[in-house]
Amino acid sequence: MGVDVYLPLRQALAPLPAATRGWLRRVIRAAEHAGVPLYLVGGYVRDRLLERPSLDLDLVLEGDAIAFGRRVQRALGGALTVHKAFGTAVWQLPAQRGLPVFVDLISARREQYAHPGALPTVEFAPLVEDQFRRDFTINTLALRLDGPHAGQILDAWGGLADLRAGVIRVLHEHSFSDDPTRILRALRFSGRLGFALERQTRRQLRANLPQLEAVSGERIYKELELILLEPQREAMLLALQRYKVLAAISPGLRFDARRAAGLARSRPPEPEWELSTTPAQLGFTLWFAQLRPAAAMAAATRLRFSSSVTEAVLAATRLQAQAARLAALPVSAFTQYMDSMPRLALYSAYVLQPRGRYRNRLLRYVKEWRHVQPYTRGAELLRRGLTPGPAYKSILYQLRAAWLDGKLKTQAQEQALLAQLLAQQSGAGDEQH
Repeated sequence: MGVDVYLPLRQALAPLPAATRGWLRRVIRAAEHAGVPLYLVGGYVRDRLLERPSLDLDLVLEGDAIAFGRRVQRALGGALTVHKAFGTAVWQLPAQRGLPVFVDLISARREQYAHPGALPTVEFAPLVEDQFRRDFTINTLALRLDGPHAGQILDAWGGLADLRAGVIRVLHEHSFSDDPTRILRALRFSGRLGFALERQTRRQLRANLPQLEAVSGERIYKELELILLEPQREAMLLALQRYKVLAAISPGLRFDARRAAGLARSRPPEPEWELSTTPAQLGFTLWFAQLRPAAAMAAATRLRFSSSVTEAVLAATRLQAQAARLAALPVSAFTQYMDSMPRLALYSAYVLQPRGRYRNRLLRYVKEWRHVQPYTRGAELLRRGLTPGPAYKSILYQLRAAWLDGKLKTQAQEQALLAQLLAQQSGAGDEQH
């Protein structure tokens, strides 16, 4: 195992908030007391050397991370979620300003995969083998935290050289077949860091695209969700398209410059939209709304979207396809149609229209038209002798439509129209008898 860089621990941890540094020092003391070698591995070390901000704290121990986690959790608080099959635990820290919400505690281990896309079987191993099971060389770097060796950056697999060269490289030729989701992660890291895929890594990525078929929709959804949360998400998705990753996930799934422009217009919804959704759900809907309905449905099914998001996606495809027709409808008909649409679909349609009559109408619907209701209520219809039934809905709709289309200006005018509609209803009833 090589030691290529020594970074004084105070300097290595300097970018962390003071509360996190204090908490980490207590964890380090616990490791020293237990005689357990403790490392920060992966994201934080990589980003620290690149002088990028990071709270990606993966703590790796050469020993039983679950037993150590239980010990420090009892002393420092929080909650521990244990994954015995993998020798890992997720520590949810006490709510405190300056502390990360979650920290991973990981036993150094080796992994074996029964088949592509399968979850691995694991056993404890030295750190060097734990580094080798990771996805890319730049994510193998380990910073020793405890004892006299604290501050050493251990680089067994060439991560420092690739970090300096700006290269994404897998560690071995079976990396993508062991875990095909690494295909998506490779392009995510490439886009985030501005690094190039190394030549053999590109070749292996392309060769293993068919392996994505064996990966569950939930796992692929999670990887795409992480991409949609990245500032460079449009560039990352364009790279997935370029490398034919999207077609390997679902044949009709596409992303191009036009779809990138639509996704780039996304903003957090303003309060009047009364929209409760995650940024990733909005991103998926904006993206899939620009697909053909059959392709959107197939991709949503493959990725195991929730029923509500699937409904919003399909509604959004209709709103996109019918934009010209809907923009020309009378206000009442436009409002009635939009009343049946999921709010996420409406907002997606609004975002995807940079300007024009349709966009303006969607905004007026949300701010104004959907709130328009006649003064008349069902109770008044009952007092006037109308038997409850379909006629109720018809009369109330016609009154509302008249307000929306500007045919009514006052409550007195509504009463006059109501009398006329009731007379028509009465006449229709007499004819039936």
